[in-house]
Amino acid sequence: MKKILLSFALTAAVMTAGAQVKELEPDDVFELTEPEAVNPEDGDDGPQDCFPVTNIKATSRLASQGANNYNEKNLYDEDFKTSWVEGVKGYGIGEKITFTLEDVTAGFMGINIVNVYSKSQTAWKNNSRVKTLKLSVDGEPKFILNLKDQMGTQYFDWAEVINVDGDEMTRTFTVTLEILDVYKGDKYDDTAISEVLFLGCY
Repeated sequence: MKKILLSFALTAAVMTAGAQVKELEPDDVFELTEPEAVNPEDGDDGPQDCFPVTNIKATSRLASQGANNYNEKNLYDEDFKTSWVEGVKGYGIGEKITFTLEDVTAGFMGINIVNVYSKSQTAWKNNSRVKTLKLSVDGEPKFILNLKDQMGTQYFDWAEVINVDGDEMTRTFTVTLEILDVYKGDKYDDTAISEVLFLGCY
């Protein structure tokens, strides 16, 4: 029954998104054998500098357990060992994370996603992983992202620049990721994402 419901939710979400939504597979997957913090690039123009995130808001989060917290801010802390974990009953289908970004170049070209709880191989297997995400910009659905069931960074490139406001003016915009489907964990139904990196310097 759960499998049927998941498939129905995915189909409904795609239909709701409209014909303009493109379905994408990752252009590349960089597997992690030993999770670590992201190595910052030299200089002032690293990937995160292109789109400074000023706010991250999730529709739910799992309550902290001991020293571990699962806040949505973990998605942007440049550390693969921390994660956001949704906090609703079941697999988190329909849960959303919204990033508010300061648009520096008015161009949004792609995204890197570190899927699931990457603290360790055991944590990765035990927790549920995202299978499909809907990505919206300023509330408008743009892409359906099909993630691989692999522990690592998954790179999606639109092969074009999304000019958020149609010119080169600096402005603020939002990007929302919505969970449409998951790979079930061996032990927990909690669904997690470790890191999100926005790409767009040009």
